[in-house]
Order: sequence, then structure tokens, then C-alpha cells
Amino acid sequence: MTQHDHIDPFEALRLADGPVAPRPDFATALRTRLTAELPEGDDFPMTDTFAPAPASVTVTPYLTVRGGIAALDFYRDAFGAVEDHRMVGDDGRVGHAAFAIGAARFFLADEHPEIGVLGPQTYGGATCAFSLEVPDVDALYERAVAAGATPGRPPADEFYGRGAWLTDPFGHRWNLTDTRRVAQQDYDAGVAAGGYTLERADNDAPDDHQIKRYERGDLYYFTLPVPDLAKAQAFFGEVLGWRFGDAENGHVSNIAAPPGGVRPVDEPAGAELWFVVADIHDAVDAVRRSGGTASEPVLYESGWAAECTDDQGTRFNLSVPSALYSR
Repeated sequence: MTQHDHIDPFEALRLADGPVAPRPDFATALRTRLTAELPEGDDFPMTDTFAPAPASVTVTPYLTVRGGIAALDFYRDAFGAVEDHRMVGDDGRVGHAAFAIGAARFFLADEHPEIGVLGPQTYGGATCAFSLEVPDVDALYERAVAAGATPGRPPADEFYGRGAWLTDPFGHRWNLTDTRRVAQQDYDAGVAAGGYTLERADNDAPDDHQIKRYERGDLYYFTLPVPDLAKAQAFFGEVLGWRFGDAENGHVSNIAAPPGGVRPVDEPAGAELWFVVADIHDAVDAVRRSGGTASEPVLYESGWAAECTDDQGTRFNLSVPSALYSR
């Protein structure tokens, strides 16, 4: 979306849903009405029960700044942000904007004091920090400072990898880290040396970042057949930054689009791919009706799977991810 002063009502119906800032006069009137209706006291009435969010809910950081248009320019120049759209009001303030840095999505708006929306510059300091995992901490640190960020801690090697932090011109703090080459045992030792006790969640679920919502036809998993597992772990760790939690297991622990790994075989072959379907039995029937072949479905901890070939002999796999791996 380009900058504009007004949105046609019918055009607005075609826009993606997202938070918007109300008109100042409307916000003031609504706040007055709500205040008049609330019981005496400072607190809103609360219920005694807590309902967990649906599993499909995602969390997107929402930045409040003083100078939204300048902030969008800074995040583009400093961090390579890609803007999706912005909504600009009659007064020049950004009511809402969406952008991405790598795979992370952000929302942004200008300060709107009339409805209590304020940023770090007004509060006198950042109230949270954002971490960017990047391949070159030093280069991005220099780039961000050149774009106007205030230097904080210069790049240095730590037990968790190479790191640095700085503050953007709008008061938000950004941590830059590169943890690709940190072995788990080195991380654990660094935690202990710092006087901390490392407590891991006691469950068998995969890493949170590897859990996603899958749609029909999505690539769910892949494996690269390799003759030597250890050599493959070293090679792809250096080339792609892949990390492996277990020397005896080829699953890659730090990728999620999609997750995958390497698998030792006697003879190298092509990659194996798993694609998502809604019903494994219906999909297997469809493969056979269409001239392909399919094994009988098997239920694993990760979900249903079936080995298939299409009507030209191309091998692939079908899968219905289990609830443990798909949200």
C-alpha cells in the first residue's frame, strides 16, 4: 500500500485485516463513554478463569515510535527491512504499518498520546529488546550505526556466540547475535560459568520455532541422503549454519521452513520430500487413481506418512503432521 490520506470504503474491504488507529475524536469520545460506564475504582473487572490462546495464534511485535515514516526508512537502511504497507493519516502520522526483517514480521505506528499509545522516547527508555540472529554481527552493527543507531555494546565473542547491541533512533534496543557455530556443550558450560542453572523443559516436543501451521500441499519435511553423517553435519554446519542436537541424529534443530535433516545411506540419492495432505487415506487413494503408486499409510510420532511415486516414476512422500508438530 502506498501513502495516502484517505481510504475508499470499498477499497478497505479488500485489505488484509490488521490493527488500525482510530480517529482522535472518535477515540476520545469512546474513552469518555467507557470511563463513565466502568465501576468505581481503577481496575477493569476481571474473570476468574484463563482461556489459553488458540494454537493457530501468532505473536507479532508492535513498535510505537515518534516519527513513523523516518523509522520505516531506518529499519530498511539499517536492517534490510521489507515494507508491506503503511497507513498515513491526515496529520502525517503512521496509523499502522507492516514490515518484515528476514522471516520476522513487525507492525509499527506513530505515537498517539490521545489514546495512550506512547513509545520509548516518551517513556525515557526502551521497555523491551528485539534480537536479530544474523550471519555477520560486525557488518550489521556498523551498518546500523552508520544509519543513525546509537552504539551500545560493540561486537564481542560470548559463550552463546558473537553478539552486540545498539539502540535505534526511536528508542528501541536491538540485540545482534550469531549463534550458528556454538556447540550445545559450550553453551551449557557458559551458562554454568556465569552462575546460572540451566533448566530445560521436560517434554518431547520439537523446538517451538519448528512448529508451524501447515496447509495442504506444503512441504512438511525433507532429508538429504549422505554416505557419512558426521561429515555431512560438519559440511552443512559450515556452509548453511545448520545445527545438530545429536551427533547420531541427522535432524537439523535450527531451521523451520520447512524442518529437515540428513540421513546416512549406502549410496547417495536424491532428496526425500514429504508433502502435507488433509487425510492420508484419501490422498493415497487419489495417488493410485491417478496412475501412481503408494504404500499403506503408517502412523509415526510426527504424524501419518506414506511413500509414493507419481505416474512418471518420481518418488515423494505424503504426510499428515501430528498436533505435536503442527499448530
